[in-house]
Amino acid sequence: MSVLIPADHRRAKAREAFFEHGQIPTGLVDDAIVHSWQRCSAASKSVSEQVQFETVSRSSLLELMDSNQILLRAAADPLEQLGQTVNGAGYSVLLTDSNGVALAARRSGRCANPLINGAFRQGVNLSEATIGTSAMSCAVSERRPLLVSGVEHYLHANRVFNCAASPIVDPMGQVLGAIDITRENPLEPGSALSLVQQCSARIERQLMGMLSPWLMVSLGWEMGELGSAGDLLVALGSEGQVLGLSPRVRELTGLSITDGALCFQDLFDLRFDELVDGFRGRKQPLTARMHSGLSFSLHQVDTRARKSIRRIVADSPATRSSDSSEFGDPRVNQQSQIAIRALAKEMPVLIQGETGTGKEVMATALHRNSRNQAGQFIAINCAAIPDTLIEGELFGHTEGAYTGAKRGGAPGKIEQAHKGTLFLDEIGDMPLALQSRLLRVLETREVTRLGGQKSRKIDFQLVCATHRDLSEAARAGYFREDLFYRIKGMSVRLPPLRERSGLREFIERMGHELTDGRRLSNSTLDVLLRYGWPGNVRELAHALKHADVVADSGDVIEPEHLPIDIVEQAREGGVGCRNSGSLKLLELEAIDHALAAENGDVTAAARRLGIGRATLYRRLKEQKHLDASRRHPMTKNSKE
Repeated sequence: MSVLIPADHRRAKAREAFFEHGQIPTGLVDDAIVHSWQRCSAASKSVSEQVQFETVSRSSLLELMDSNQILLRAAADPLEQLGQTVNGAGYSVLLTDSNGVALAARRSGRCANPLINGAFRQGVNLSEATIGTSAMSCAVSERRPLLVSGVEHYLHANRVFNCAASPIVDPMGQVLGAIDITRENPLEPGSALSLVQQCSARIERQLMGMLSPWLMVSLGWEMGELGSAGDLLVALGSEGQVLGLSPRVRELTGLSITDGALCFQDLFDLRFDELVDGFRGRKQPLTARMHSGLSFSLHQVDTRARKSIRRIVADSPATRSSDSSEFGDPRVNQQSQIAIRALAKEMPVLIQGETGTGKEVMATALHRNSRNQAGQFIAINCAAIPDTLIEGELFGHTEGAYTGAKRGGAPGKIEQAHKGTLFLDEIGDMPLALQSRLLRVLETREVTRLGGQKSRKIDFQLVCATHRDLSEAARAGYFREDLFYRIKGMSVRLPPLRERSGLREFIERMGHELTDGRRLSNSTLDVLLRYGWPGNVRELAHALKHADVVADSGDVIEPEHLPIDIVEQAREGGVGCRNSGSLKLLELEAIDHALAAENGDVTAAARRLGIGRATLYRRLKEQKHLDASRRHPMTKNSKE
């Protein structure tokens, strides 16, 4: 007869108290687990029901992968390293989104349990509503790492799982998902929690590094000493607004941007203009004190320090023009001007476009050129927040409105946008039930917090964005038709990057800004122009930053500095590349540029383009371009 260890005994007592006697098992299991049991019980979920680990549809999975591409990129290396570390101990590794859907999985080769193998697959829905209590769902709802072992799972069928999970929080303070390790054998609590915490911390540092703020500040513990790389970082906008906090800074301050719009002065006893002036005029780091009393030295970590400061000063409200010419496409610039005028007449603006086309960039530009530019720009991604949390995020709550509600209550995003701009990104993913409440707010311009009775008058301008066809969604019943017409006051459609006019100039400008002023070679431009950019401007920015890192030193970005998949697809005409007609024209243009740059030297031009001389001659002949190439004087080594 086996003897229960104390931990197992406590868990058994907790289940008995809750499920047989209806008591709250205080002190026997983590409160997060009790809260999950309560939610499952309130949803009339039976503890004896069978678990079906079913995947979402292929189209839904593709949409999920697309909407979570930044998380997936940030998690790639940490996830792989964690998998290698724990595989020998029998752990399987899982990455979920905030709704509990598996984005990536690494099954242990030592695990033969069909339940674990069935759960650890990409696209499986592991939400609390589907499988009951789990470490992943508890970590997301409670925003902290925790263990769920054996009988702590709500469903009897899930007792084979022993899990540790840690939430992944982005620089804005929003929970993106969770990292989980699971095995059949009992956990080693300390090491299991430490492993998932370290992995989530690495992912969060990666996410922080993927920001492109106006100014990135590193905090040092002592004058002249920087903190560990990525540990203490604050990302700032051009007007001192906080765009991101690294995990350690959030721990030190107890703040996240979701608590409300933050600015630099909310953190330190130093004004933002003093920070800018100090960085502009001093070589030594500045010293500032947090409002908690902690003192730090402040350093600008980017190698582009001087350029960044000049850019900040030049783009301050006092010196900035409002021509909104930053989008590089006359059509987009014209639409932005019309949208600014629409906001001035209190019309909402709807921005439509593929993922990565720069919808949030457009929304930010509209705000800073609007009558409400002095107010806060409050952004919320309707697709990135769990359905159970988004209502509280939007409308706020009173004290005691629900389990875990903040003492004294808290305002929602709509309240925070008073006298400013409310940006609802991916509004097409907003739950249908919540759309009704939003519609009423837009009609009455009043908001009522969850659990409250008092309405608050609000005044804000509304900008929404989506990659979905909302008219089609409305016809299909997935989006309220009356809400669609309410938010569509003025519609702006951002073209995909591949369809932009002046694409060459746009890429050159972005390359200059994102690679510390390096020049893109003609062969590099050829590759970038031939690629189809399914991820649009966002993918282009990541490719240029990748090239900047790989190039390390030197003034020119060459094709070998770009991500290899982009180079290969562009040269081979693979998936994602532009249509063949466009490719032929771009190829002719690139060949002309290369021949002109090398004074007609075919050998040198081929080297510049990254192809062989024979290949270049073949392409010239195929395009009936050989005669045209002879306009350029040939050097001796270019003749056959």
